[in-house]
Amino acid sequence: MNSTTQQFDFAGHTATVIVPEKPNGKWIWKTEFLHAFDAAEQALLDRGYTRVYYEVSDRYGSFGAIRLMHRFHLELLKRYPLRREAILFGFSRGGLYAFNYAITYPEYVDKVYLDAPVLNLRSWPHDGSPEQAQLLREYHLDTNTLKTFCGSPKDRLGEYFSLNIPTLLIAGEKDTTVPYPENGKIMAEYAEVHKYPLTVITKPDCDHHPHSLTDVTPIVDFVEGN
Repeated sequence: MNSTTQQFDFAGHTATVIVPEKPNGKWIWKTEFLHAFDAAEQALLDRGYTRVYYEVSDRYGSFGAIRLMHRFHLELLKRYPLRREAILFGFSRGGLYAFNYAITYPEYVDKVYLDAPVLNLRSWPHDGSPEQAQLLREYHLDTNTLKTFCGSPKDRLGEYFSLNIPTLLIAGEKDTTVPYPENGKIMAEYAEVHKYPLTVITKPDCDHHPHSLTDVTPIVDFVEGN
């Protein structure tokens, strides 16, 4: 199916909107890595879903980034005939943006799909990395205060699940970049213990890449399900 890609600047950051030939008003907001492992997004585009990306990189889902994302969200609704609620796709570090946006503005979120997500800031970025230096600046932390920081998504799971946002989690069990036991597994186990609904698909022999699934039907079904 044909589509049109449009770009514009908002508050100094580039927005990309991929509009299908026959839009249905629903939209996928991928919070990082627009074209990476995007077979599910392509399939949904063919079904009328608009694809959106707002390039707020290197801010790791910080409060400032989330506020900026919401300003963009409101601007997007002025420009396009889209439903108010976004379907968030959070891949890797994009999981920080998706989780924090959903918990801050739940009335603007329909569903959340997290793929090998960063949910624990003490697990990733890795110690001494340029990414960690960026994160510390963005969160106004240092290496000492990070050790006691309690604002990672993993620390806010009770609040998140209380919002009843349908959530899909996909992750590789042998992820060496964003270790599953320190990130996604914490979410999965919390949901299981507290009887919260969460759709979990793990890939036993998969590292951080490839994201998504070879057969993206479960992702499409999750998005399209009631």
